[in-house]
Amino acid sequence: MATSLSERYYSLISAASSRKPLWGLGATPEDPDQQGLTTKIVDLILEQAVMEGASDVHLEPEKDNSKLRVRYRIDGVLYEKLVMDNNPNISIIPRIKIMANLETDARLMRKPQDGRFSLKVGSTNLDFRVSTFPTVQGEKVAIRILSKDTGLFRLDRIGLDPFDLSRVAKLLQYRYGLFLVSGPTGCGKTTTLYAILSQLNSPGTNIITLEDPVEYQIEGMNQCDIRKKMDFNFADGLRASLRQDPDIILVGEIRDNETAEIAIRAALTGHRVFSTLHTNSAIGTIIRLVNMGLEPYLVSYALITAISQRLVRKICDHCKEQYTMTPDELNRIKMHYKIQASQQKAKEENFYSLDQTKEAVFYRGKGCPNCGGTGYKGRIGLFEIVAFNDELRDAIIKGVPSAELRQIAVRNGTKLLIADGLEKAKNGVTTLDEIFTVAFER
Repeated sequence: MATSLSERYYSLISAASSRKPLWGLGATPEDPDQQGLTTKIVDLILEQAVMEGASDVHLEPEKDNSKLRVRYRIDGVLYEKLVMDNNPNISIIPRIKIMANLETDARLMRKPQDGRFSLKVGSTNLDFRVSTFPTVQGEKVAIRILSKDTGLFRLDRIGLDPFDLSRVAKLLQYRYGLFLVSGPTGCGKTTTLYAILSQLNSPGTNIITLEDPVEYQIEGMNQCDIRKKMDFNFADGLRASLRQDPDIILVGEIRDNETAEIAIRAALTGHRVFSTLHTNSAIGTIIRLVNMGLEPYLVSYALITAISQRLVRKICDHCKEQYTMTPDELNRIKMHYKIQASQQKAKEENFYSLDQTKEAVFYRGKGCPNCGGTGYKGRIGLFEIVAFNDELRDAIIKGVPSAELRQIAVRNGTKLLIADGLEKAKNGVTTLDEIFTVAFER
Protein backbone atom coordinates (compact mmCIF):
# COMPACT_ATOMS: atom_id res chain seq x y z
CA MET A 1 0.00 0.00 0.00
CA ALA A 2 1.22 3.51 -0.77
CA THR A 3 2.78 5.43 2.10
CA SER A 4 0.29 7.77 3.79
CA LEU A 5 0.76 11.47 4.50
CA SER A 6 0.89 10.75 8.24
CA GLU A 7 3.65 8.17 7.82
CA ARG A 8 5.69 10.43 5.56
CA TYR A 9 5.23 13.39 7.89
CA TYR A 10 6.48 11.60 11.01
CA SER A 11 9.34 10.08 9.05
CA LEU A 12 10.29 13.59 7.96
CA ILE A 13 10.11 14.94 11.51
CA SER A 14 12.31 12.12 12.86
CA ALA A 15 14.87 12.74 10.11
CA ALA A 16 14.71 16.55 10.33
CA SER A 17 18.23 16.84 11.72
CA SER A 18 19.84 14.55 9.12
CA ARG A 19 19.80 17.16 6.31
CA LYS A 20 18.55 14.42 4.00
CA PRO A 21 17.16 16.13 0.84
CA LEU A 22 13.42 15.84 0.39
CA TRP A 23 11.73 15.96 -2.99
CA GLY A 24 9.95 19.31 -2.99
CA LEU A 25 7.77 19.97 -6.02
CA GLY A 26 10.62 20.79 -8.37
CA ALA A 27 13.08 22.04 -5.74
CA THR A 28 16.67 20.83 -5.65
CA PRO A 29 18.91 20.09 -2.67
CA GLU A 30 20.87 23.29 -3.48
CA ASP A 31 17.84 25.57 -2.97
CA PRO A 32 18.19 27.41 0.36
CA ASP A 33 14.52 26.85 1.30
CA GLN A 34 14.91 23.12 0.68
CA GLN A 35 16.75 22.88 4.00
CA GLY A 36 13.89 24.48 5.92
CA LEU A 37 11.58 22.08 7.74
CA THR A 38 8.56 24.30 7.13
CA THR A 39 9.14 24.25 3.39
CA LYS A 40 9.62 20.50 3.41
CA ILE A 41 6.34 19.93 5.26
CA VAL A 42 4.38 22.22 2.92
CA ASP A 43 5.93 20.49 -0.09
CA LEU A 44 5.05 17.11 1.39
CA ILE A 45 1.40 18.07 1.98
CA LEU A 46 0.98 19.37 -1.57
CA GLU A 47 2.87 16.50 -3.20
CA GLN A 48 0.84 13.87 -1.35
CA ALA A 49 -2.39 15.66 -2.31
CA VAL A 50 -1.42 15.51 -5.99
CA MET A 51 -0.38 11.85 -5.69
CA GLU A 52 -3.75 10.93 -4.16
CA GLY A 53 -5.74 12.85 -6.76
CA ALA A 54 -7.14 15.44 -4.33
CA SER A 55 -9.01 18.44 -5.71
CA ASP A 56 -8.71 20.45 -2.47
CA VAL A 57 -6.48 20.64 0.59
CA HIS A 58 -7.86 21.95 3.89
CA LEU A 59 -5.54 23.15 6.68
CA GLU A 60 -7.64 23.70 9.80
CA PRO A 61 -6.50 24.92 13.23
CA GLU A 62 -7.87 23.05 16.24
CA LYS A 63 -7.70 23.24 20.03
CA ASP A 64 -6.91 26.96 20.30
CA ASN A 65 -4.53 26.74 17.36
CA SER A 66 -2.34 24.15 19.08
CA LYS A 67 -3.12 21.54 16.43
CA LEU A 68 -3.38 21.70 12.65
CA ARG A 69 -5.61 19.23 10.82
CA VAL A 70 -4.95 18.35 7.16
CA ARG A 71 -7.83 17.05 5.06
CA TYR A 72 -7.98 16.16 1.35
CA ARG A 73 -11.09 16.23 -0.80
CA ILE A 74 -10.83 13.20 -3.11
CA ASP A 75 -13.59 12.45 -5.61
CA GLY A 76 -15.85 14.88 -3.79
CA VAL A 77 -15.39 13.39 -0.30
CA LEU A 78 -13.27 14.88 2.52
CA TYR A 79 -10.77 12.60 4.25
CA GLU A 80 -8.69 13.46 7.31
CA LYS A 81 -5.05 12.70 6.54
CA LEU A 82 -3.02 14.19 9.38
CA VAL A 83 -3.31 16.07 12.68
CA MET A 84 0.00 17.70 13.63
CA ASP A 85 1.21 19.92 16.44
CA ASN A 86 0.97 23.54 15.35
CA ASN A 87 4.53 24.44 16.36
CA PRO A 88 5.07 28.23 16.20
CA ASN A 89 8.57 27.56 14.83
CA ILE A 90 7.09 25.62 11.89
CA SER A 91 4.87 28.21 10.19
CA ILE A 92 2.86 26.13 7.71
CA ILE A 93 0.09 28.62 6.95
CA PRO A 94 2.39 31.69 6.73
CA ARG A 95 4.60 29.74 4.29
CA ILE A 96 1.61 29.02 2.04
CA LYS A 97 0.53 32.69 2.22
CA ILE A 98 4.01 33.76 1.10
CA MET A 99 3.84 31.34 -1.84
CA ALA A 100 0.46 32.85 -2.84
CA ASN A 101 1.69 36.46 -2.42
CA LEU A 102 -0.72 37.13 0.44
CA GLU A 103 -0.22 39.47 3.39
CA THR A 104 1.34 37.71 6.40
CA ASP A 105 0.94 40.51 8.93
CA ALA A 106 -0.65 39.06 12.08
CA ARG A 107 -3.08 42.00 12.18
CA LEU A 108 -4.62 40.76 8.92
CA MET A 109 -5.32 37.23 10.17
CA ARG A 110 -8.96 38.21 10.73
CA LYS A 111 -9.33 39.22 7.09
CA PRO A 112 -10.06 36.60 4.37
CA GLN A 113 -7.58 36.67 1.50
CA ASP A 114 -7.32 34.99 -1.89
CA GLY A 115 -4.26 34.21 -3.98
CA ARG A 116 -2.65 31.57 -6.12
CA PHE A 117 0.68 30.07 -7.12
CA SER A 118 1.87 27.71 -9.84
CA LEU A 119 4.13 24.66 -9.66
CA LYS A 120 5.14 21.76 -11.85
CA VAL A 121 4.69 18.32 -10.33
CA GLY A 122 6.43 15.70 -12.42
CA SER A 123 5.33 16.51 -15.96
CA THR A 124 2.08 18.22 -14.91
CA ASN A 125 1.67 21.97 -14.61
CA LEU A 126 -0.58 22.89 -11.69
CA ASP A 127 -2.18 26.00 -10.26
CA PHE A 128 -2.89 26.14 -6.53
CA ARG A 129 -5.67 28.58 -5.63
CA VAL A 130 -5.44 29.68 -2.01
CA SER A 131 -8.19 31.05 0.22
CA THR A 132 -7.72 32.03 3.87
CA PHE A 133 -10.56 32.29 6.37
CA PRO A 134 -10.62 33.41 10.04
CA THR A 135 -12.08 30.97 12.59
CA VAL A 136 -12.31 31.08 16.38
CA GLN A 137 -9.47 28.54 16.52
CA GLY A 138 -7.17 30.42 14.16
CA GLU A 139 -6.63 31.01 10.45
CA LYS A 140 -7.90 28.29 8.10
CA VAL A 141 -6.59 27.73 4.56
CA ALA A 142 -8.27 25.97 1.65
CA ILE A 143 -6.23 25.17 -1.45
CA ARG A 144 -7.86 24.21 -4.77
CA ILE A 145 -5.61 22.18 -7.07
CA LEU A 146 -6.10 23.04 -10.75
CA SER A 147 -4.36 21.36 -13.66
CA LYS A 148 -3.01 23.60 -16.41
CA ASP A 149 -3.30 20.75 -18.90
CA THR A 150 -5.97 22.11 -21.26
CA GLY A 151 -6.02 18.73 -22.99
CA LEU A 152 -8.21 17.60 -20.09
CA PHE A 153 -11.01 19.88 -21.32
CA ARG A 154 -12.56 17.71 -24.00
CA LEU A 155 -16.23 16.94 -24.41
CA ASP A 156 -15.51 13.27 -25.04
CA ARG A 157 -13.81 12.96 -21.64
CA ILE A 158 -16.39 14.38 -19.24
CA GLY A 159 -18.99 11.60 -19.40
CA LEU A 160 -21.26 12.41 -22.35
CA ASP A 161 -22.46 9.25 -24.08
CA PRO A 162 -22.25 9.12 -27.90
CA PHE A 163 -25.89 10.20 -28.33
CA ASP A 164 -25.59 13.28 -26.11
CA LEU A 165 -22.13 14.09 -27.46
CA SER A 166 -23.59 14.19 -30.96
CA ARG A 167 -26.48 16.40 -29.80
CA VAL A 168 -24.11 18.88 -28.14
CA ALA A 169 -21.90 19.01 -31.24
CA LYS A 170 -24.91 19.94 -33.38
CA LEU A 171 -26.12 22.58 -30.89
CA LEU A 172 -22.69 24.22 -30.85
CA GLN A 173 -23.02 24.90 -34.58
CA TYR A 174 -25.55 27.67 -33.87
CA ARG A 175 -23.97 31.05 -34.53
CA TYR A 176 -25.86 32.85 -31.77
CA GLY A 177 -27.97 32.05 -28.74
CA LEU A 178 -27.75 31.33 -25.02
CA PHE A 179 -26.23 28.07 -23.73
CA LEU A 180 -26.77 27.38 -20.03
CA VAL A 181 -25.23 24.79 -17.72
CA SER A 182 -26.97 24.24 -14.39
CA GLY A 183 -26.41 22.30 -11.21
CA PRO A 184 -25.25 22.71 -7.61
CA THR A 185 -21.84 24.01 -6.57
CA GLY A 186 -19.05 21.57 -7.35
CA CYS A 187 -20.92 19.56 -9.99
CA GLY A 188 -18.43 20.26 -12.81
CA LYS A 189 -20.17 23.13 -14.60
CA THR A 190 -16.91 25.02 -15.14
CA THR A 191 -15.20 21.94 -16.58
CA THR A 192 -18.06 21.43 -19.05
CA LEU A 193 -17.94 25.06 -20.16
CA TYR A 194 -14.17 24.93 -20.63
CA ALA A 195 -14.52 21.73 -22.65
CA ILE A 196 -17.03 23.50 -24.90
CA LEU A 197 -14.91 26.63 -25.28
CA SER A 198 -11.77 24.59 -25.93
CA GLN A 199 -13.57 22.93 -28.83
CA LEU A 200 -14.69 26.31 -30.20
CA ASN A 201 -11.36 28.07 -29.59
CA SER A 202 -9.58 29.01 -32.84
CA PRO A 203 -7.56 31.91 -34.29
CA GLY A 204 -10.70 33.06 -36.12
CA THR A 205 -12.89 33.27 -33.01
CA ASN A 206 -12.84 36.07 -30.43
CA ILE A 207 -13.70 34.50 -27.06
CA ILE A 208 -14.13 36.68 -23.98
CA THR A 209 -14.72 35.17 -20.54
CA LEU A 210 -15.92 36.86 -17.35
CA GLU A 211 -15.11 34.67 -14.37
CA ASP A 212 -15.10 34.83 -10.57
CA PRO A 213 -12.29 33.89 -10.40
CA VAL A 214 -10.48 32.65 -13.53
CA GLU A 215 -9.75 29.02 -12.66
CA TYR A 216 -7.87 27.91 -15.78
CA GLN A 217 -5.88 30.19 -18.05
CA ILE A 218 -6.27 29.01 -21.65
CA GLU A 219 -4.22 30.36 -24.53
CA GLY A 220 -6.27 32.09 -27.21
CA MET A 221 -9.05 33.30 -24.89
CA ASN A 222 -9.45 36.78 -23.41
CA GLN A 223 -10.18 36.01 -19.76
CA CYS A 224 -11.27 38.62 -17.22
CA ASP A 225 -11.12 37.98 -13.48
CA ILE A 226 -14.15 39.85 -12.13
CA ARG A 227 -13.09 39.20 -8.55
CA LYS A 228 -9.99 41.34 -8.85
CA LYS A 229 -11.77 44.41 -10.21
CA MET A 230 -13.13 47.08 -7.90
CA ASP A 231 -16.77 48.01 -8.57
CA PHE A 232 -16.80 45.75 -11.62
CA ASN A 233 -19.43 43.01 -11.63
CA PHE A 234 -20.70 40.52 -14.22
CA ALA A 235 -23.21 42.99 -15.65
CA ASP A 236 -20.52 45.68 -16.07
CA GLY A 237 -18.13 43.19 -17.61
CA LEU A 238 -20.79 41.91 -19.99
CA ARG A 239 -21.60 45.41 -21.21
CA ALA A 240 -17.90 46.16 -21.73
CA SER A 241 -17.26 42.86 -23.51
CA LEU A 242 -19.94 43.62 -26.10
CA ARG A 243 -17.77 46.54 -27.26
CA GLN A 244 -14.85 44.18 -27.88
CA ASP A 245 -16.28 42.59 -31.05
CA PRO A 246 -16.80 39.17 -29.44
CA ASP A 247 -17.98 36.02 -31.16
CA ILE A 248 -18.38 34.07 -27.93
CA ILE A 249 -18.89 35.33 -24.38
CA LEU A 250 -18.66 33.25 -21.22
CA VAL A 251 -20.36 34.72 -18.15
CA GLY A 252 -19.26 32.74 -15.11
CA GLU A 253 -22.70 32.87 -13.51
CA ILE A 254 -26.03 34.63 -14.05
CA ARG A 255 -26.82 35.90 -10.57
CA ASP A 256 -29.32 38.70 -11.07
CA ASN A 257 -31.89 40.21 -13.41
CA GLU A 258 -29.49 42.76 -14.87
CA THR A 259 -26.90 40.18 -15.93
CA ALA A 260 -29.59 37.83 -17.22
CA GLU A 261 -31.21 40.53 -19.35
CA ILE A 262 -27.92 41.67 -20.90
CA ALA A 263 -26.92 38.04 -21.60
CA ILE A 264 -30.22 37.30 -23.33
CA ARG A 265 -30.12 40.44 -25.44
CA ALA A 266 -26.53 39.66 -26.42
CA ALA A 267 -27.64 36.16 -27.44
CA LEU A 268 -30.45 37.61 -29.56
CA THR A 269 -28.17 40.08 -31.33
CA GLY A 270 -25.69 37.67 -32.87
CA HIS A 271 -23.47 36.37 -30.07
CA ARG A 272 -23.00 32.94 -28.57
CA VAL A 273 -23.32 33.37 -24.80
CA PHE A 274 -22.43 30.63 -22.31
CA SER A 275 -23.21 30.80 -18.61
CA THR A 276 -24.28 28.86 -15.52
CA LEU A 277 -27.29 28.87 -13.20
CA HIS A 278 -27.90 27.15 -9.87
CA THR A 279 -30.99 25.10 -10.67
CA ASN A 280 -31.89 21.46 -10.07
CA SER A 281 -32.80 20.56 -13.66
CA ALA A 282 -32.36 21.73 -17.22
CA ILE A 283 -36.02 22.77 -17.45
CA GLY A 284 -35.54 24.61 -14.16
CA THR A 285 -33.35 27.15 -15.98
CA ILE A 286 -36.44 28.40 -17.82
CA ILE A 287 -38.40 28.88 -14.61
CA ARG A 288 -35.43 30.59 -12.94
CA LEU A 289 -34.98 33.11 -15.76
CA VAL A 290 -38.69 33.92 -15.87
CA ASN A 291 -38.71 34.34 -12.08
CA MET A 292 -35.85 36.82 -12.47
CA GLY A 293 -38.33 39.05 -14.29
CA LEU A 294 -37.47 38.22 -17.90
CA GLU A 295 -40.24 37.98 -20.47
CA PRO A 296 -41.00 34.36 -21.43
CA TYR A 297 -40.78 35.18 -25.14
CA LEU A 298 -37.23 36.53 -24.69
CA VAL A 299 -36.20 33.41 -22.76
CA SER A 300 -37.75 31.06 -25.30
CA TYR A 301 -36.07 32.59 -28.34
CA ALA A 302 -32.68 33.23 -26.75
CA LEU A 303 -32.12 29.74 -25.32
CA ILE A 304 -30.46 27.17 -27.57
CA THR A 305 -29.74 24.51 -24.98
CA ALA A 306 -29.81 23.92 -21.24
CA ILE A 307 -27.62 21.28 -19.62
CA SER A 308 -28.11 20.01 -16.09
CA GLN A 309 -25.34 17.92 -14.60
CA ARG A 310 -24.03 16.16 -11.50
CA LEU A 311 -20.79 14.38 -10.63
CA VAL A 312 -20.65 10.77 -9.44
CA ARG A 313 -17.70 8.69 -8.34
CA LYS A 314 -16.39 6.06 -10.74
CA ILE A 315 -15.87 2.46 -9.68
CA CYS A 316 -12.21 1.54 -9.22
CA ASP A 317 -11.16 -0.63 -12.17
CA HIS A 318 -8.81 -2.68 -9.99
CA CYS A 319 -11.46 -4.00 -7.59
CA LYS A 320 -14.68 -3.89 -9.61
CA GLU A 321 -17.08 -6.77 -9.04
CA GLN A 322 -20.55 -7.75 -10.26
CA TYR A 323 -23.65 -8.20 -8.11
CA THR A 324 -27.42 -8.45 -8.51
CA MET A 325 -29.66 -5.63 -7.35
CA THR A 326 -30.79 -6.03 -3.73
CA PRO A 327 -34.46 -5.84 -2.66
CA ASP A 328 -33.73 -2.55 -0.88
CA GLU A 329 -32.30 -1.03 -4.06
CA LEU A 330 -35.31 -2.25 -6.05
CA ASN A 331 -37.67 -0.69 -3.47
CA ARG A 332 -35.86 2.63 -3.71
CA ILE A 333 -36.30 2.63 -7.48
CA LYS A 334 -39.98 1.70 -7.06
CA MET A 335 -40.42 4.62 -4.68
CA HIS A 336 -38.84 6.94 -7.21
CA TYR A 337 -41.20 5.70 -9.90
CA LYS A 338 -44.17 6.42 -7.63
CA ILE A 339 -42.88 9.93 -7.12
CA GLN A 340 -42.44 10.48 -10.84
CA ALA A 341 -45.82 8.94 -11.81
CA SER A 342 -46.81 5.66 -13.40
CA GLN A 343 -44.43 2.99 -14.62
CA GLN A 344 -45.60 3.60 -18.19
CA LYS A 345 -44.76 7.28 -17.91
CA ALA A 346 -41.36 6.34 -16.55
CA LYS A 347 -40.77 4.27 -19.68
CA GLU A 348 -41.77 7.21 -21.85
CA GLU A 349 -39.22 9.36 -20.04
CA ASN A 350 -36.36 7.00 -20.87
CA PHE A 351 -36.14 5.39 -17.41
CA TYR A 352 -35.38 1.71 -17.15
CA SER A 353 -38.59 -0.17 -16.45
CA LEU A 354 -38.83 -2.19 -13.25
CA ASP A 355 -38.87 -5.41 -15.29
CA GLN A 356 -35.52 -4.46 -16.81
CA THR A 357 -33.82 -3.57 -13.54
CA LYS A 358 -35.20 -6.28 -11.26
CA GLU A 359 -32.67 -8.93 -12.27
CA ALA A 360 -30.08 -6.55 -13.70
CA VAL A 361 -26.41 -7.07 -12.91
CA PHE A 362 -24.69 -4.01 -11.50
CA TYR A 363 -21.18 -3.30 -10.27
CA ARG A 364 -19.35 -2.01 -7.21
CA GLY A 365 -15.81 -1.73 -5.91
CA LYS A 366 -14.62 -4.02 -3.10
CA GLY A 367 -11.90 -1.62 -2.01
CA CYS A 368 -8.19 -2.02 -2.69
CA PRO A 369 -4.87 -0.16 -2.25
CA ASN A 370 -5.36 1.58 -5.60
CA CYS A 371 -8.50 3.37 -4.39
CA GLY A 372 -7.56 3.70 -0.73
CA GLY A 373 -10.15 1.09 0.21
CA THR A 374 -13.10 3.23 -0.98
CA GLY A 375 -14.03 1.23 -4.09
CA TYR A 376 -14.02 4.46 -6.14
CA LYS A 377 -11.40 6.20 -8.26
CA GLY A 378 -12.15 9.42 -10.15
CA ARG A 379 -15.46 11.06 -11.04
CA ILE A 380 -17.63 11.40 -14.12
CA GLY A 381 -20.59 13.54 -15.11
CA LEU A 382 -24.28 12.72 -15.41
CA PHE A 383 -26.06 14.90 -17.96
CA GLU A 384 -29.54 16.05 -18.88
CA ILE A 385 -29.57 18.03 -22.13
CA VAL A 386 -32.54 20.02 -23.37
CA ALA A 387 -32.43 21.31 -26.96
CA PHE A 388 -34.94 24.10 -27.57
CA ASN A 389 -37.21 23.70 -30.59
CA ASP A 390 -40.40 25.39 -31.78
CA GLU A 391 -42.69 23.13 -29.72
CA LEU A 392 -40.83 23.90 -26.51
CA ARG A 393 -40.57 27.61 -27.28
CA ASP A 394 -44.32 27.88 -27.93
CA ALA A 395 -45.00 26.11 -24.63
CA ILE A 396 -42.72 28.53 -22.74
CA ILE A 397 -44.52 31.54 -24.23
CA LYS A 398 -47.88 30.03 -23.24
CA GLY A 399 -46.60 29.58 -19.68
CA VAL A 400 -47.28 25.85 -19.42
CA PRO A 401 -46.21 24.12 -16.15
CA SER A 402 -42.66 22.82 -15.79
CA ALA A 403 -43.85 19.19 -15.72
CA GLU A 404 -45.34 19.61 -19.19
CA LEU A 405 -42.19 21.36 -20.44
CA ARG A 406 -40.24 18.37 -19.17
CA GLN A 407 -42.45 15.92 -21.06
CA ILE A 408 -42.01 17.93 -24.26
CA ALA A 409 -38.24 17.86 -23.81
CA VAL A 410 -38.22 14.09 -23.26
CA ARG A 411 -40.36 13.51 -26.36
CA ASN A 412 -37.77 15.44 -28.33
CA GLY A 413 -34.78 13.40 -27.19
CA THR A 414 -33.83 14.60 -23.70
CA LYS A 415 -32.47 11.84 -21.48
CA LEU A 416 -33.08 12.66 -17.83
CA LEU A 417 -30.37 12.60 -15.18
CA ILE A 418 -31.73 9.45 -13.62
CA ALA A 419 -31.74 7.65 -16.97
CA ASP A 420 -28.15 8.66 -17.66
CA GLY A 421 -27.20 7.54 -14.17
CA LEU A 422 -28.82 4.11 -14.49
CA GLU A 423 -27.14 3.57 -17.85
CA LYS A 424 -23.75 4.34 -16.33
CA ALA A 425 -24.49 2.03 -13.39
CA LYS A 426 -25.51 -0.85 -15.68
CA ASN A 427 -22.38 -0.28 -17.77
CA GLY A 428 -20.16 -0.58 -14.70
CA VAL A 429 -19.04 3.05 -14.64
CA THR A 430 -20.56 3.95 -11.26
CA THR A 431 -22.68 2.37 -8.54
CA LEU A 432 -26.36 2.47 -7.70
CA ASP A 433 -25.43 4.05 -4.36
CA GLU A 434 -23.94 7.01 -6.18
CA ILE A 435 -27.02 7.34 -8.40
CA PHE A 436 -29.33 7.17 -5.36
CA THR A 437 -27.32 9.94 -3.71
CA VAL A 438 -27.05 12.27 -6.70
CA ALA A 439 -29.73 11.65 -9.31
CA PHE A 440 -32.70 10.53 -7.20
CA GLU A 441 -32.98 13.84 -5.36
CA ARG A 442 -36.37 15.50 -5.66
